[in-house]
Amino acid sequence: MSTAAAIAQKTCPRCGTAFDREAVFCAKDGARLEPEDTDLGPDSDAYIGTVISGDIEIRSVAGAGAMGRVYRAHQRGIDRDVAVKILHRELSGNTQLVQRFHREAKIASKLQHPHVVEVFLAGQLPDGALYIVMEYLDGMSLASAIAAAGEVLPVERALTITIQICDAVGEGHARGIVHRDLKPENVMLVRRAEVGDWVKVLDFGIAKVSLGEQSMETAAGLIFGTARYISPEGAQGTTVGPPGDVYSLATMLYRMLAGTTPFDAEPVGLLIKHIHEQPPPLKSWPKAASIPDPLAKVIMDNLAKDPTRRAQGARAFAAQLAHAARESNISFAGVDVVARLSQVDVSAARAVSLDPTLDDVAFASLSPSPRAIVTPPPPAPAAVANPTAVSPAAIAGAPAKPLPVTTADHAPPSRGGDKRRGLAIVLLAFLLGAALAVIATQRLAATRDEDRATVISRARRALADSRYVSPPGDNVRDIVAAGQKKWPDDNDLASIRSDAAHEMVTRSMAARSAGDVGGARDLVRDAAQLDPSDHSARMLLGQYQEESDALKTEAGLYSGPPKLLFDAPAIMRPGQRMELSGRIAPGAGGPKAKIAGVKITVFENGKTTGGANVPLVSPDPRNVRATLQAPAPGSYDVVFEASVEGIIVRAQRDLDVVP
Repeated sequence: MSTAAAIAQKTCPRCGTAFDREAVFCAKDGARLEPEDTDLGPDSDAYIGTVISGDIEIRSVAGAGAMGRVYRAHQRGIDRDVAVKILHRELSGNTQLVQRFHREAKIASKLQHPHVVEVFLAGQLPDGALYIVMEYLDGMSLASAIAAAGEVLPVERALTITIQICDAVGEGHARGIVHRDLKPENVMLVRRAEVGDWVKVLDFGIAKVSLGEQSMETAAGLIFGTARYISPEGAQGTTVGPPGDVYSLATMLYRMLAGTTPFDAEPVGLLIKHIHEQPPPLKSWPKAASIPDPLAKVIMDNLAKDPTRRAQGARAFAAQLAHAARESNISFAGVDVVARLSQVDVSAARAVSLDPTLDDVAFASLSPSPRAIVTPPPPAPAAVANPTAVSPAAIAGAPAKPLPVTTADHAPPSRGGDKRRGLAIVLLAFLLGAALAVIATQRLAATRDEDRATVISRARRALADSRYVSPPGDNVRDIVAAGQKKWPDDNDLASIRSDAAHEMVTRSMAARSAGDVGGARDLVRDAAQLDPSDHSARMLLGQYQEESDALKTEAGLYSGPPKLLFDAPAIMRPGQRMELSGRIAPGAGGPKAKIAGVKITVFENGKTTGGANVPLVSPDPRNVRATLQAPAPGSYDVVFEASVEGIIVRAQRDLDVVP
């Protein structure tokens, strides 16, 4: 084997599988790969042998990534191994990456916690490269541990690991730090004392810190986090708080128990699924069928799309897991050691309103703190209208002396009687008018409520019938727009509009999977116009527009999977004739790809049989043309399809024929 080939590979000492030199652990059994880069010769890496800060000698490459390399080094002064992360020199000119690199060091230095990797030193080398010196972790990543265990961990082990991660991330939440990139690759498992799965959480470098003037929040709109574990709000590029980390934690635990993440697709598809689709129930996966219901419910509850429906912090999520475990009679191996070594000051936590740790929850369940009993003050004495009318004897409890009574028969005539009667009549008229006004207001409010209910009902019917933007005046877009002119802050109308945009995005993805690039583009364009806050629609629109533009070129016809473009009218009059056009891209099959079954069919809305074929004027796959004569008034589906090397590509368009 050549020297270059030897450098390009590492080998697992257990199973013998070869991996790229960038890998650190075997994906099959979790063993550390060999050879270490110390065997590659003195010229294999320019930094090997470099001494940092006088006594830290870099000895070998431990791993590499997009931003830089991690080296194993030895600190001679105190005789310990450390890890040194060095940013690639060519990236040192990237201001944003340099800021992120510094951010990682600053954030880690703020998090002094047993389950967070400890940072000792940060600085810059003579050649301008930036470095961080941190504790060296001799273990395996959680990703490698999952692979080594056959993709599924026992529930007791999975919970022990997850609760430690929650404790570390919860420390960040208590200090205003959100990780935002939680995934198995960012969790290391090492041995500490009797604990074989001692957790260390890595890479707080993209964390969002909210510390007043010290805020280091990244630019708005950027999407961080691995797509499989990112929260819905992270996928949309909006603000991610502690509940976003909770979503990632729940996804990781789901992965450990089910052997798969809730969603699987290419990166953009994963983002869309996190935003719009409901995750399959954990117990629907065969490997997770035996998970106790209380635990499964906690995990699924914390995969909610709405952040307010999840635990509001990592430690709160750990408390829910612990409660579900007790309810399910699940015991934790070594949890007493974990709890003891990662104990926090309960009184300090309460002083700054931190989420309780698992220890706090257990302590509270055994020794509830007494509540102060507050005695309400005695009621104030009632005001006495005529103090002289009550005798001292009555106050003392003795029989009161009868008071003189003045009767109406003996009262002197009052000159104000007529005046009082007039005032009473005026008061009665005022009260009657007020009552009538209240009745009128109530009737007006009831009418408005009825009008609002009617509009909402119409919008919901349009949504149920998939009438998102057509026909004119009777679709979600038009109905909601008219309603919001009267009730601009109505939550129901806003929710219906958002749901319609979500459905359109989901349909666009289905259309794209069927090869209908033009239809997918049009759907997300309408979705983005319907709900401008839908980030996924805007993101997909750019992608689908590029694909549509590429199909108009020769190169675009012969790249990727088979695709098609199809143009058809949305509205016609009965008997009207209009031209339809289509274009089929054979994709990687090239110019000689076999294309068959080209046809255009008109179906009644919602039906897939009994359609009428539209005669093709030009069956050339590159320039399919047909003339459509509109049928009787109604709603129809116009379908254009073909077979490319046995793969069916299909496009469907809505057609409304109006009188």
